[in-house]
Amino acid sequence: MLASVIAQYYGLVQEGIMLARHVFRGLERPLSHADNMHADQDVIVYTWRSQVDYEWEGSPFNGNPVERTPPPGRVFVVLVREEASDDLGVFGSIERWNWVREDPGLPHAPVEWEYRYTKRLWSK
Repeated sequence: MLASVIAQYYGLVQEGIMLARHVFRGLERPLSHADNMHADQDVIVYTWRSQVDYEWEGSPFNGNPVERTPPPGRVFVVLVREEASDDLGVFGSIERWNWVREDPGLPHAPVEWEYRYTKRLWSK
């Protein structure tokens, strides 16, 4: 299972996040991180309907990401935790990604996005 997550990172997350159709801020569920008891408000969520998915094929040392058909009726969601900028100008970390059912009223968005996230920042 971890191998498929790695394949998705290389095949979808790295480049695909630039293709996001919607960006949301804040999770509508409690989240804490270190001393921050309101870390749920520091999460930025990128969503889009990818035309591909990826799985790892082969051994951990001699394998490769292989393109697959994405699950039907799903959008790809990437959660990024906003952080203070470092010396290189990086100000966030990618925390998680997965497939979520698509909202019937807002293409490329997760089902019930208005209850999942605090605010929609923008849509393309």
